[in-house]
Amino acid sequence: MRGRGFTLIELLIAIAIMAILATVAYPAYSEHTRKVRRAEITSLLIEEGHRLERFYSRVAQYSDAQGPPAREHEVSGGNTFYVIEAERSEQAFVLTASPISGGAMSADKCGRFVLEHTGRRDNVGTSGDASVQRCWGR
Repeated sequence: MRGRGFTLIELLIAIAIMAILATVAYPAYSEHTRKVRRAEITSLLIEEGHRLERFYSRVAQYSDAQGPPAREHEVSGGNTFYVIEAERSEQAFVLTASPISGGAMSADKCGRFVLEHTGRRDNVGTSGDASVQRCWGR
C-alpha cells in the first residue's frame, strides 16, 4: 500500500501559488488601509472646520482670544497617524494634518492635508499620481 500525502513537487507548487497570491494581495491591502486612514483624517479635518465655523457664528471670529471656555474651541490633536494643527486669526483659519514622523503614513503619496476657512482643500508634498481629488476621496 502506497503512503498517502503530498509529493515534494505538489508542495512546492502550492507554496508558489500562495507566494504569488501574497504578492498581489498585500499591496492591495496596504493601499486600502492607507485610503481608510486618509478618509479618517479628511473627516476629522472637515469636522474641525465645522466646529470652527460654529465657533465663528457665536463670537464672530476664529481666534480664541476672547472666546468661550477652552473646550469649545480647541483643535483636536488628530489621530494615531496624523497631527492636526491650526493657524487662526480673527477672520480666517488654516487646518493642516501632517503625517506623524516615522509613522505608517509618513511616506504616503498624499503628504499633508490642508483645509482653509473658505473650504479650499489642498495637499502639500504629494508624489506619484496623487491629486487633491484622489487624496480627499472625491
